[in-house]
Amino acid sequence: MRTSRTLLVASVASMLGALLGLNGSALAKGKRKVRDDAAPAASASEVNKLKAVRLGDPKAGTFKWGMKPDEVEKLVDVQIEKKYQARIDQAKQDPGKQTRIREEMMREISNVKKSYTKFEGSKTGWDVSIIGPEFEQNTGEAVVVTKEDMWTRYFFFFEDGLYKMFLAFNKDALDGKSFQDFGKSMEDKYGHAKEVYRDEKHKGSIVHALDHYEWSANGDRLKLVDRSEFYGVYCLVLFDNDAQHRLAERRKVVNPETSHGDSLVEAVTAKDDNGRDANDNIVDRLTGREVKKPGDEEKHADIVVPSPVKAPSAAEVNGRSGSSSSDSAPAKDTSKKKAASKKSDLDGLEL
Repeated sequence: MRTSRTLLVASVASMLGALLGLNGSALAKGKRKVRDDAAPAASASEVNKLKAVRLGDPKAGTFKWGMKPDEVEKLVDVQIEKKYQARIDQAKQDPGKQTRIREEMMREISNVKKSYTKFEGSKTGWDVSIIGPEFEQNTGEAVVVTKEDMWTRYFFFFEDGLYKMFLAFNKDALDGKSFQDFGKSMEDKYGHAKEVYRDEKHKGSIVHALDHYEWSANGDRLKLVDRSEFYGVYCLVLFDNDAQHRLAERRKVVNPETSHGDSLVEAVTAKDDNGRDANDNIVDRLTGREVKKPGDEEKHADIVVPSPVKAPSAAEVNGRSGSSSSDSAPAKDTSKKKAASKKSDLDGLEL
């Protein structure tokens, strides 16, 4: 009986593998493997260049996943020193100029060290920057930043281990290309990519818009994302897929009420619960300055308005039988006060 059951399970697994086009090991690794196979493979040699300490020169050293922040900083220091060395050599006949160049180099090295930021709950300028969607607070994340010739490189750490590099191209590197055109040039370098689209509501209709390009890279993921709407640049994001998955699980536990997608994309595509377009206050939402729209104000407790006192009848005003003159006096006094009040309200008014 047990043998028959085992054969049945194996047969079902084989059938599923045939239907999905997967082998047994892919099925064993589960959903993430299926997703990883959905994106075409990037050129391994070009991806290795992204990890190189000096762009295009893997022999100069490599940034490796799991590196500690101080290890990354040391490699960045080497990169900066090599960048300045040619200028220092050219100024060897001018000691004063050499000194100024070295001081410039040391300031850049110092800025890299100062850039190290741990996201432990305190809001920083990074929360509303180009890398705002790339991290969350209180989840063991940190960043180190360095400027390079072609881009600004952001090193992201999870539990003190390097797991992602975010490279924001300099604007002059874009050469005025649209995101689609720039994506095609990246495909020429890294190979055919998967185009990922999102649905946007625009003037009552749904627009199928290109969100990003994506490649798999031997356990890594490479994405080209569009940040031109707010920052005027495009960005490459290279990350360790397994570490990203573990981080995503941590974020769900630590920040269960936080949206874990791309906040910029979600800000553009967000819709109110009542179906209204939410984009009219997008800048306020991204900058943290909220302006209420009609119907969005906070609801307060119900206000109980007392019922008006029953007005006196004509008979009561004119004095019914059995009523004393003092009973009707207050009404007359009130009328006089109202008249006086109306007169005072008109004092000084020019007609």
